[in-house]
Amino acid sequence: MHRTTEQFWQRYHQLPQEVRDRADKCFGLLQSDPRHPSLQFKKVGAFWSARVDLAHRALAIDDGDDFIWVWIGSHDEYERIVKGR
Repeated sequence: MHRTTEQFWQRYHQLPQEVRDRADKCFGLLQSDPRHPSLQFKKVGAFWSARVDLAHRALAIDDGDDFIWVWIGSHDEYERIVKGR
């Protein structure tokens, strides 16, 4: 199961419409086929990562029951977060 946080939605709504559309499509794919290669859904440090497009990623934490999506944004920001900078 997948859930989101308020912070995720705040960041989501700041993204351009075309990126939000791709994120929506990816979320649907994630629910139906989380192993689909285009998602690159994988564990990265303390997070789980999913690819939205070449320039954007989303991050979740696994609470044991659900993946809680906490962040979405640019690949550059993603790199800083997962590398702890």
